[in-house]
Amino acid sequence: MADTLADFDLACRAAALYVYPIKACAGVAVPELVLDARGGAVGDRGWAIVDAGGAVTWLGSYPRLALVQPALAGAGLVLRAPAVEPVATPAAMVPRQVRIWSDVHGRHETFAAEDAGDAVAAWLERVTGAPLRLVRLEDAAHARAGNNALHLVFTPSVAAVAARWAAGSGAPIDVRRFRPNIVLSLAEDGNEFVEESLEALAWQGAAAGQARLDITAPCIRCVVPNVDPATARVDETLLDTLAGLSLQRRPGGTAFGVYARGPAGARLRVGDVARMLPAF
Repeated sequence: MADTLADFDLACRAAALYVYPIKACAGVAVPELVLDARGGAVGDRGWAIVDAGGAVTWLGSYPRLALVQPALAGAGLVLRAPAVEPVATPAAMVPRQVRIWSDVHGRHETFAAEDAGDAVAAWLERVTGAPLRLVRLEDAAHARAGNNALHLVFTPSVAAVAARWAAGSGAPIDVRRFRPNIVLSLAEDGNEFVEESLEALAWQGAAAGQARLDITAPCIRCVVPNVDPATARVDETLLDTLAGLSLQRRPGGTAFGVYARGPAGARLRVGDVARMLPAF
């Protein structure tokens, strides 16, 4: 089995892997992703934040959620944020219904969840200044139509955005702004946005065997990349930069990165090599 990029044409390497235990909150860098039955990462976005109306909300509405750093603790979570004491989710939680917006159906859909209680809600309000609550989503929410499994970004494309952002200052971009599950590295020259021409990745890791990740769709961007994951400050110029570069490549929405899906049980590790399979 190959272990260097030189062993493959069109090869890339897993530079970083992330899971997001809570949708809209900080990600956790991990050495390995294990894929679940839907083709996404085990432990990814199993929890969510709901607003006062019971709807699952997002980082675009509450940028300070970027400062909420979850850690898995058995079946629950421990939440940390700057300048506040950590809080843990309770062992027993209360069943409830939450609403999740569906782009497929153009309306909110209702799903079963479990509420993490008033102490966690008070902690979230202290961090964000808003009356938010933490819920654990039941399986049906993860299986809903339009729910993407894995999010991939490639380092040449990140570098292309950095070179254009802030009037060409070339300042580095924290890749966590794009909330990827997988960051893939390869030579930058001539490989900008190569991911948009791929059909799949043939993963070559020792743990993954010959796992194939099928590219399912481009990632159409919202305002979330404007949020600095380290400070929660918002800079609207980044989305403007993404939009300008996207318009040069394709009509329609602002695209950056791609979604993918893999086989259940596959184990993807940092440092693994994958072969890029073009869609032509």
